[in-house]
Amino acid sequence: MNKNFQEMFAKAKQEKRGSLIGFATGMDPNYKTSKKILIEMSKHCGAVEVGIPFNTSTSDSATIMDANMRAIKAGANTEKIFKLIKEVKSEIKNNVPFLIMTYMNPVYRYSIKKFAKKCKTSNVDGLIIVDSNNNSPEDKELSKELKKINVAYVKLVAPTNDEAFIKETLKKCSSWIYVVSYAGLTGSKQVNLGNVKKISKLIRKNSKIPIGVGFGIRTKSDVSKVIKIADATIVGSGIVDIVGKNSKNHNLTKKIGSYLKNLKKGLNKQR
Repeated sequence: MNKNFQEMFAKAKQEKRGSLIGFATGMDPNYKTSKKILIEMSKHCGAVEVGIPFNTSTSDSATIMDANMRAIKAGANTEKIFKLIKEVKSEIKNNVPFLIMTYMNPVYRYSIKKFAKKCKTSNVDGLIIVDSNNNSPEDKELSKELKKINVAYVKLVAPTNDEAFIKETLKKCSSWIYVVSYAGLTGSKQVNLGNVKKISKLIRKNSKIPIGVGFGIRTKSDVSKVIKIADATIVGSGIVDIVGKNSKNHNLTKKIGSYLKNLKKGLNKQR
């Protein structure tokens, strides 16, 4: 397991709480503001996901797609996202793990080996590929390269996946596994606890790997319900929505900080 993720989950377990993982699109609305946003998120989140803007996403709602287009308009590309994360990690005063969330196309175009090496030199702790295929040669190569450098490969499982798929996914997944709470676009529905319970049960049957749950989690109440089942809860659209509505507001980072502070109140597992 990646050291920073190991410490994150160990600390949360010791404190009898879950972990909050926040997502933001890199360079949304621009490089300078995005840097401030990520630094603020690192103060409140157990881990931070940074999305590489991609204009042909297949799993993202209008909220995330709008963020992608704002970032692309600001000049975002893969190289700049690596630079952004490296700068943020060098400035924060903790070991909060950072992940990149993207699709296979940008990784393949960048070169899989080059991308993996860049993760290491940019202090990226983990990678999520939304459309990864367990049996594709690209996925196999990426998994192999990330394993060499101890960068976590966080795989997704959804309600449409059976136990055989979950078993296969667990072979490549390291540090934690991402449970998608419903079939559909990010942030387009309410979190589906029935699906979360069903998938989590199959994962626990086959592995002791920590479970993170995303899609449809926006409120403290959502966090509280999910964390009774899982080890971490992932919030993305709620953060991105604040950015979209307040991109020119000088209090933007403060608004995000307040939102995350409230969500953290739902992390207690002792209730």
